[in-house]
Amino acid sequence: MAGKSSITQPATRHGTSKLTKYDLADLEWTNRIPECPTYYPSDHEFEHPLVFLQKIAPEASKYGICKIVSPIAASNPAAFVLMKEKKDFKFETNLQPLRLSKWKEKETITFSMSGRKYTYHEFEALANKTFFSRFHCSEGLSSSCVEKLFWHEMMHGEKGTVEYGVNVEGSAFSCDPDDRLGTSKWNLKNFSRLLQSPLRLVDREIPGITDPMLYIGMLFSMFAWHVEDHYLYSINYHHSGANKTWYGVPGYAASHFEKTVLQQVYCNKILTKHGEHGAFKFLAQKTTMFPPNVMLQHDVEVYKAVQKPGEFIITFPRAYHAGFSHGFNCGEAVNFATDDWFPFGAAASRRYALLRMMPLIPYEELLCKEAMLVYKSSRVRSSKNKFEDTASYKAIVQPFLHLMQFYMTSLLRLKKSSRNLRSYSNTSGLLICRICHRDCYVAYLLCKNCFSHPICLFHDIAPNTCVCGRYYSIFKRNDILELEEAAKSFQQKKECCNETFSLSGLFSYNRNECIKHLEDNPWQQEKSVRGTANSPGAASKPKTQVADCIKHSVENKTKMLHWTNNVLPSEKGIATIDVDFSLFIC
Repeated sequence: MAGKSSITQPATRHGTSKLTKYDLADLEWTNRIPECPTYYPSDHEFEHPLVFLQKIAPEASKYGICKIVSPIAASNPAAFVLMKEKKDFKFETNLQPLRLSKWKEKETITFSMSGRKYTYHEFEALANKTFFSRFHCSEGLSSSCVEKLFWHEMMHGEKGTVEYGVNVEGSAFSCDPDDRLGTSKWNLKNFSRLLQSPLRLVDREIPGITDPMLYIGMLFSMFAWHVEDHYLYSINYHHSGANKTWYGVPGYAASHFEKTVLQQVYCNKILTKHGEHGAFKFLAQKTTMFPPNVMLQHDVEVYKAVQKPGEFIITFPRAYHAGFSHGFNCGEAVNFATDDWFPFGAAASRRYALLRMMPLIPYEELLCKEAMLVYKSSRVRSSKNKFEDTASYKAIVQPFLHLMQFYMTSLLRLKKSSRNLRSYSNTSGLLICRICHRDCYVAYLLCKNCFSHPICLFHDIAPNTCVCGRYYSIFKRNDILELEEAAKSFQQKKECCNETFSLSGLFSYNRNECIKHLEDNPWQQEKSVRGTANSPGAASKPKTQVADCIKHSVENKTKMLHWTNNVLPSEKGIATIDVDFSLFIC
């Protein structure tokens, strides 16, 4: 959370605060927030983290967050690691005001770098001194009491501040070969790249996503409401110190959460300037803090966890979460994924492109690489082991089939529309579309005359010429034939609902049929708009005509690929079309 960010008090659309004077008795709503589940894996279960997490996901994902108590402890505590194993370890803190912003035009509160650097021991001494000066004791306060005091301070505070060592690069897991936790697969330095995690295919280090970061807090240090980048999972380990309170909203309630924040938290200026995506854009910046009773008042499911040393907190895809510390503590977090994440990744990729947000991971590349590994594995897999029937298989294969259908259709259309387009093999690394910032992995357009930035095939180029007047060239992966072969193989296998995906004639190209992107938790069959097991749904209210079209398609066991026509400004002769890949994932 480098740079500036803000914390938020619920406001009317005209910026006037909705909160009245509260005393601790008025904070009894904190007792009405139910707790998320806690799991106690056995030593055997603990040996296979992602297998265990996939086992509990159908239940735990309903809460957005869950707690896992480690059966083993670290031999070397965080203080030892950061002061002895990591010599000269220092970190800079953020300064956080202890009050809520009213979100008026000139009244947003910022988190800013304090400019001070601390050793681990120096910050611990400062944090303990701050705690003692406030409560005149070193410990003994209940978590419920600290929670009420935190929100009382946030609602009535004027000049109080705290410091928080946030996004500190590094790890407090020991390198000692005799440290049981450090040598386990739950060591967050290696967690994102475990064998079952698609993030192992990311060929570079990304702090916070593939590599963990430390979070060193003091009393009332806070992390604002946010969802993980690309709707990834996250795992946070509490190394040492005071407890930490977490709040979580289930992934299937994310749309309801965003709508409530948009209407109840942000002022009218944000609504006018950013529209329906205003809440997501601001929440994505990890800047917004408000009491969770706002969710209770508007029927948004929210759950709570009190994390203690030795415990892990898992946040599930698209689960918004926030929280604060009860005193000096040290935590560590990193992102990860499982095969079940791919439908969420498709939804996030589409939303990033719509808002022109720069991606942090190459979703298209990860999907293709994982699908090819599945394809090659399925060719040698025993017929008795029907991996094709698993949810993981469907979560990978179905988005891949949609993606390859799109490229095959688009390339054929481009070939028919212009005989002047030439094709070349692409052997380069990650490329980003200059219009929507998607990663261009399978194919893209590029002018060989001026070598401007590439344009992905999600945009309709009219005419097929660059601004310099020359024709674009098509660049395709040199292994595109292998990708197509894998797709043809997958299409012959029965998918969910006993249907077969056809890559020839089953999909329709109709730019006039605009389908709003539906997003939901794929584990929650009962929460889905369409009632399918893995459908990312629950978003906007589609028009009757579109809804009837979907119903007709399902009744006839036909899967249609719809395009959304989203015209982006500032690009001469370029209209943007966006495919809703995950619309019919079941």
